[in-house]
Amino acid sequence: MKDSLKKERQEDCLPGFKPENRSLQLSSSPVGLEENRILKAHVSLFPGWKPVIIILFAAVSSFLLWIYSHENSFLFILSELILYLLLVVPLLSHFSSTVAVMPEKLIIKRPLRKPVVIEKRDIKQISVPKNDNHSLRWTMRLFYLATISIILLHAVERINRDLQLEEAATFSAKLSLFLGKFLVVSFLLVLYYIFELRAHYQRVLKVTMHSNLKVWIYTEEPEELTAILKNEKE
Repeated sequence: MKDSLKKERQEDCLPGFKPENRSLQLSSSPVGLEENRILKAHVSLFPGWKPVIIILFAAVSSFLLWIYSHENSFLFILSELILYLLLVVPLLSHFSSTVAVMPEKLIIKRPLRKPVVIEKRDIKQISVPKNDNHSLRWTMRLFYLATISIILLHAVERINRDLQLEEAATFSAKLSLFLGKFLVVSFLLVLYYIFELRAHYQRVLKVTMHSNLKVWIYTEEPEELTAILKNEKE
């Protein structure tokens, strides 16, 4: 009698537990588990107006400081440092993001920025074209290597010559000289870094919205994500 009551109490506390087949039934079904998918990816959006506005504002500010400040002054150096800070904008745009695939939308979470929410009803077209960066990776690598090497050697030569002519120059003058000569090299290095991030993937998932917003998602298995999107759209 006591064993029977004990057994009934256990079944009341754990209704999903059945001693007969020793199986535990969870409330979450496999279908529910597949509804939300989290993928690591690199994401590019076009048009992306915020980075463009930041770059234009910083470039104009740097130009005004460069005009209205004396050469080798603090403001003149600040105008050059602003141009270096501009390189952070494309870097932030290409840091690794997470793409959450949900029943009705995609949520793209990006570092230090607001997430981008894409409603699936607003998706116009989904395609998986070849990644041109991957196809041309060795040609572009040779191009970047040759260009950066030539510009870097030229910059070092110019800096060495100018320092010899101006041995008594102040620290601010020398710093301004270095910043000015290495700006182009730094810009090319950032472009090469972004290129390498994209060139790793053979194909890219391209999502076109009805608003003409285009999203490129660089991930290891774009076909799998495409199948999920198309099935859930239908």
